Amino acid sequence: MKNHKGKNAIWLILIFVIYNLLPILFHIGTPFTFTPFLIVTFIIYYACNIIWIPILFRNHIELYSDHFIFYYGFQKETIKLQDIIKIEKSRNAIASSANSLDRIHIITKQKDFYVSLKDNDDFIQEIDVRLRGQ
Repeated sequence: MKNHKGKNAIWLILIFVIYNLLPILFHIGTPFTFTPFLIVTFIIYYACNIIWIPILFRNHIELYSDHFIFYYGFQKETIKLQDIIKIEKSRNAIASSANSLDRIHIITKQKDFYVSLKDNDDFIQEIDVRLRGQ
């Protein structure tokens, strides 16, 4: 098994940081009183981090001899190598499970999806080697 770490683009990290600082920045220089409405608003606003944080930190692929497991946020998906029809680098900006525009487009018999890894070329090469060996 080989672990391929996911890639988070700097723009995505900046969006996360700005998102979390924005309410605080709006209140700089103004009196800050905690009303029940403000507390509930902050709780709802920051509850979105329940989705953001796993996407930023649980983003990797475990590659085995005949399949790989893709972890992304709360998702976990097993892809059999024999089901891969096409794998290629892409810079398509379509919304997907890729945290960077430096992506890999994977087309399988069941679906197609995008992933972003720190070393896309290494992953593609390893998939090609395994597919040729089958």
